[in-house]
Amino acid sequence: ILNGAHTGFVTVALLHGNTTVKEAMDDSFTGPFIQKMVYDEIGRVLPMPKSEVDSFSEEVFDRFRNPFIKHLLASIALNSLSKFKVRVLPSLLAYSEKYGKLPVNLTFSLACLIRFYKGDWHGKQLPVQDDPQIVGFFTKIWKSDSYTEISQKVVSNKEFWGSDLSLTKGLVKAVADALQLIDAFGIEEAQKQLSEEMN
Repeated sequence: ILNGAHTGFVTVALLHGNTTVKEAMDDSFTGPFIQKMVYDEIGRVLPMPKSEVDSFSEEVFDRFRNPFIKHLLASIALNSLSKFKVRVLPSLLAYSEKYGKLPVNLTFSLACLIRFYKGDWHGKQLPVQDDPQIVGFFTKIWKSDSYTEISQKVVSNKEFWGSDLSLTKGLVKAVADALQLIDAFGIEEAQKQLSEEMN
């Protein structure tokens, strides 16, 4: 819950303009996004009673809101791809398998991760810090003007994920749609429209 929340929201928050964890928690968009992602998606696939999951989640959120801890999102974003594979992807896949549909917020998080690795946002450099080969891969694929092609190449990359995620029903299209919405409307409106589209 702690690590999954951090990695799941960090690129969403950075693209939205937040700089610290507390700022993201206090934000009218990213705050509810983080909570829905944890309570409604990550927490629903953990092999624990719902009451225990929700109680621990609230403790984590209280820690995130601590005004005496200035936890920079740029620090959390270090090596985001490998962290996503370990901390977030299992929840996304477990949710898809358990409920027969993709989790909206974790899917949006994956799209934001891919968009983050483009390296710039509205003329500003993003704090992308990762293996040069990984950064180079994203630099190359982002030369494409096809969101479907970008989504397909990232999602199907077995070196990143350990398996071909394009086999997960609907994932390539959902990520491609999210990427297009992000670039067209920004983070908040993109998440809203994707949620309406997927639900």
